[in-house]
Amino acid sequence: MSTASGEEARDQFDELAEFLQRIETIDTNELGVDLLLARLDEESDEEYDYNFERISLDQQIPEELEELVREKVENKQSALENDSIRFTDYSIENRDRDQTFVQYEPTDNIPQFDNFERLLEGRRFSHTTYTEPPKPEFQAIRIRDGDNDEMAIAFLHYTRSQIMGRTSWARMKVGSEKHRKVDDSLISIPDRVDAVYYDDMMYIFNQSKFEKVFDYLAEYERCADEVIETIEEADIPFHDFEMFREAVYGNNRVLRLMYKVHDRGVYEELNSDDAAYIRDNFDTDVKFEENDDGEKAIKMDDKRDVWAVLRFFNDDHLDSPLTDEQYISLSKQNAG
Repeated sequence: MSTASGEEARDQFDELAEFLQRIETIDTNELGVDLLLARLDEESDEEYDYNFERISLDQQIPEELEELVREKVENKQSALENDSIRFTDYSIENRDRDQTFVQYEPTDNIPQFDNFERLLEGRRFSHTTYTEPPKPEFQAIRIRDGDNDEMAIAFLHYTRSQIMGRTSWARMKVGSEKHRKVDDSLISIPDRVDAVYYDDMMYIFNQSKFEKVFDYLAEYERCADEVIETIEEADIPFHDFEMFREAVYGNNRVLRLMYKVHDRGVYEELNSDDAAYIRDNFDTDVKFEENDDGEKAIKMDDKRDVWAVLRFFNDDHLDSPLTDEQYISLSKQNAG
């Protein structure tokens, strides 16, 4: 999806690292580093509209947060320079390969990013705490220079486990000789950064958590809606279309595949005649059985068969009757 070249994005990543190194030597005062929480706006008509609020921080904590972001970016930069990881544009296929890639994605390509624009304006937000309802959806560490000319924002997915002692009867702090009672809950900041924004580009370190922060599931569901509606209108017979529908929406991994099916778009050209041709001429994993109308219809024994059905609608065959191409494998490499 990315429209930026890999070389441009890579140079920009180095500029991000340089900015964070430069900030270390500058007294950015209290305005330089903000820890922000995002909560869903329960009064908004929009499904993913956020309220942003600021955590009041003790004097030493901003420096620690700044160091966290700088360290994670520099670690990735070093790994890239040593060729121990690769730099690539964002793809849903890279999930669970975070130790292999640093991914980049222009913010214009990120669903829901318009809801985050207020973070980029440098405005001050009202104070909040982690324990106020409703629970935070994510947290962001915003780092700005003294003139507010440059900005980096690190995004971290939030979990309730960050509030230590939330369900405890008593909490104690470890001392050199004695454990001391602590009355308030303790908040922990994870030793990680999931994604970093800089100059209209997002750098992704943890794809799964990045997708949670930016509500990619909603985008997957939207794409699934379009694919299912098109398949239903194509009058390709199913024994149990509802089982197919439930299998799609009931599994996030299937929704991710639906995003790929939607992106490729081959399903839009598939009609009942194409389905019959594929069924009769190709070795497909999809089962066809005669229905009550005497038609050969797609038969799913259970929801696990959804994978084969989606491969069918994505034109994953050795020879493609829909695109007039030949493939050497199901990986869709053109045989040339």
